[in-house]
Parts: sequence; structure tokens; C-alpha cells
Amino acid sequence: MPLIRAAARRCALAALSLGLALVAGPALAQPKPNVVVMGEDADEDSVPRGNRIFQRVIAELSETMNLRGYNVYDETAVAMGFSQPNRVRRRDAELIEVARAVQNPPLDVVAVFQIYASASKSAYSDIVRPEVRIPGRLLNVRTGQSLGAFEVAGVQLPPLPQGCDRECLLERVGAEAKVIAGDVAAALTAKLDGVVAPRRGTEQGAAAGTGAAVPGPGAVAAASGGEACGGLPTAYVVRMNGFSPQEVQAAEEYMAAFRCYEHHRPVRAGASAAEYWYETRSDSARLGRNLRLMLEHMSAPGQVQFSGNTFVLSRVATR
Repeated sequence: MPLIRAAARRCALAALSLGLALVAGPALAQPKPNVVVMGEDADEDSVPRGNRIFQRVIAELSETMNLRGYNVYDETAVAMGFSQPNRVRRRDAELIEVARAVQNPPLDVVAVFQIYASASKSAYSDIVRPEVRIPGRLLNVRTGQSLGAFEVAGVQLPPLPQGCDRECLLERVGAEAKVIAGDVAAALTAKLDGVVAPRRGTEQGAAAGTGAAVPGPGAVAAASGGEACGGLPTAYVVRMNGFSPQEVQAAEEYMAAFRCYEHHRPVRAGASAAEYWYETRSDSARLGRNLRLMLEHMSAPGQVQFSGNTFVLSRVATR
């Protein structure tokens, strides 16, 4: 009987992997991550939020990433319901908390930048040159993982005209900062492209690693020849409540065979509860469908709840 059960589980696992591979074709291609561009101005020497230089830089960063195919959202538009739109001198901890608090739409990546602008007079003449430095970095909103950083500094900028007042200074420095912001945005999007680049063969290796039967040649072609596993590597917390140790073991095998699976790590385990840190390139919608299909294949009545980056699977006990 144990051999029959093991064989049946392998067949079900292979069927589930095959079904998910066939469904996840070009019609369900992984979308690019949702991005929000935010400025960190806690340093008193940086250009504050609301300054016209700041506005030109954030507009250029957002537009460049938008043209590269990313879904870029305006911070004020998506967070004004629970945050102060005009708040200045904010630290990165506040920016990350605001990004995580946005539920509609769920944000995946926050692009944080700073602006340092000044003007220095030559020691040998009356020539005054503006100086602009813009560092930027990418963070995974859910996990806090650093996805890349880039900085443009040390560029020789043209000198300011004689008698350049504050209005002239803001316009000249703003124009130069906009150009530099375009370079920063191009570098950051290139780094993000590398992170979300499709990877092939993930589902085959996962199935082989669990000892499950790998689908036949037709299934492999469907999985590898269509849309590969692209998208932002995302981490989820998967909690299982009320399941037996045998069901937890079976569920772990299923989750390791899901399409676009990266790896998982047990966080805690007990007689009737288990928790996993689960990393995948699937989005939350696909992972939720996979978990519901998993319970159906296991013949385990249960419910799947999702909030933030946490999936909770609860076993529904029956007589």
C-alpha cells in the first residue's frame, strides 16, 4: 500500500506540474513589476521634496522607467489616503513603510534616489560651476532585498552665467539634474531587467529535485518553449495549519514542483502547523491558484487566505 500511495502521489504531482506548465503560456505571461519612485531627503544637504529640481528628477526617473515597460505609479496618487503628501525630510525607513502599506495596486519595487546640488566658484576666476550628484537604488518592497544601485557624479557641468540669481540657478541646475536623472534611470532599469530576465528549466529541475516524475517531451516543450520563468523573484510566507505531518510532507513536495519555483526554507514546524519562506518567480495570483489545486489533488479540504505576502492554508476538519 505505501508503494501504491507513493506512485499515485508521483502521478498526481506530474499531472499537476504538466497542467501548470501548459496553462502558463504566453496568454499568462509574467507582467513586469509595479514600481514606485521615491526621494529620500532626510539629509539636510540634499534637495528637499517639493523643490523644482526634485520634481524634474522624479519626473525623469518615472518617465524613463515607464518607457522601458515598467508599471510606474505616482507615490502621492497611491498613498495619499493614509500618508501626508507634502511631508519632507523623510528617511528610507518611512519610504519603505509607505510602499508596503499601499495595497491597491500592490507595489513590488521601490526606486529610492537622493539629489545633492551645489555651486562652487573657481579659485582662479569668477567662474561658478554647478555640481549635481544623484545616487539611486532599487529595493524589493516585500523582502527588503537590494536589487541594485547606481550613482552619477563628477560630471563636468557648464558654468553658470554672470549674475545668475536664484531663479537662474534653480533652472540651470534643474536642467542638468534632469539629464543626470535620465542616466541614473537607464542604469537602474538595466539592473532591474537583469533581475526579472526569464529563466528556463526551473520547473524541470524542481520536479527532478523532489523525486517526482518529470513530464514527457511534449510537456517539457510546452514549459520551456513558451514564456519562460520571468518576473521579479518574490518571497512569500506560506503557513499551514491543522495538517498532519504526512500532508505537510506531501504539500512541500508539491510546492517544490510548482512552475517558476526558486527555493524554500522551513521557518518553523510542529505537529499540526508549519511555516515556510517560499521564493518564486510566480506572481501571487498564480501561486494562489497552485496552492488551491494542490489541496484539491491532495484531497485535503482546506481554505487559502492571502494578505500582503503571506498565504495561510487552513485544514477544514470533517467527521
